[in-house]
Amino acid sequence: HWIASVDHPADKATVNFTVRAPAGRTVVANGELLGTRRLAGSRQETRWRETRPISTYLMVLAAGSLARYDLREPDCHYGDQGQCVRQTIYVTPENRHWLPGPFMAAGPIMTLFEGIIGPFPYEKLAHVQSTTRFGGMENASAIFYDGKLFDKPALGDATIAHEMAHQWFGDSVTEREWAHLWLSEGFATYFAALWTQFVRGDITYRAELAKMREAILADPVVSSRPVIDSTQSDPMSLLNKNSYEKGGYVLYMLRERLGDSVFFAGIRTYYAAHRHGVATTDDVRRAFEGVSGEQLGQYFDQWLRRPGWAEPSVGWAYDSSVGSVAVVVQQDGTRGAYELPLMVSVTDSSGAVRQLRVTTPAAARGTTVLPGRWPAKPRSVTVDDRVLLARITKL
Repeated sequence: HWIASVDHPADKATVNFTVRAPAGRTVVANGELLGTRRLAGSRQETRWRETRPISTYLMVLAAGSLARYDLREPDCHYGDQGQCVRQTIYVTPENRHWLPGPFMAAGPIMTLFEGIIGPFPYEKLAHVQSTTRFGGMENASAIFYDGKLFDKPALGDATIAHEMAHQWFGDSVTEREWAHLWLSEGFATYFAALWTQFVRGDITYRAELAKMREAILADPVVSSRPVIDSTQSDPMSLLNKNSYEKGGYVLYMLRERLGDSVFFAGIRTYYAAHRHGVATTDDVRRAFEGVSGEQLGQYFDQWLRRPGWAEPSVGWAYDSSVGSVAVVVQQDGTRGAYELPLMVSVTDSSGAVRQLRVTTPAAARGTTVLPGRWPAKPRSVTVDDRVLLARITKL
């Protein structure tokens, strides 16, 4: 609360900084460096200008004895106004020796995110060692990192990817109300996982999401409060596994449901429609509905507006008169009924296995007939729950 302002995420404005500091101090702020000039008395003036509207909580400046390291890629990345966007690291002089370190990933991360989201939204990107109370703080065009991560050093590329993802989601497209914080933190969490998939492969990516799923299913806040939580007036109380892990996991499940082509088209549509503006969860839903042709209200409501997860009991039945197999789902617990996309494995009477994807209705008890004919009763029918946020029991 160092700027007199309306401290609300929807209050976005351009900002200029004119900073007078002792000569020799490096000053970093949002936007483009306009210049520096010497003043009387061993002082200097530095001017920065951010021409894109940003939320007041993302306005920032750093001033101190900082060493500069310019990341040099084979070619620079291009921003949303066609400009070349450079990345620079600022650290205390004693930490410069280990650079670029994990920031070698910053160029490829930029390339990946530009390809699947859209052009980088700001004039430059600075990575700054700082005294932020967070591991990383996604200030627009000037990310601050906890200084202790540099001293060890213990900063990894996952943190860098998370904070860089925020430049698009959280900074450029900002949640209209704090209750929709998952549009910032959930998106950044999932896009950091996309970086993992890109650089370390699908097995590591799936393992990371499986670990995230177990953390969600064990968390008391997730169990008792929804992701879109309008009961909390202090945004700090929303920095929890709902906004981060569960929000990110909802995107993961949506990608599994829609497929890569439709999912990433939805991401690009949502970002382009709200770039340098604000959005709510309904805006995300409408973007995905537009590209998929599906009605997704039930999906978004059950995963984001209810606390917890699904707890269905699942069984199956065989009808020899017509040669059909049906999945039977019962949801009579306190968490309500969910529409559930299920991956079903059927081992037929000969031992052959078929995998089928079906969606069961949001009902207290529902029966979904599997496609195909089954001349004899299958040996087994099992449901793979490794992707779903659900604890499934046998009916």
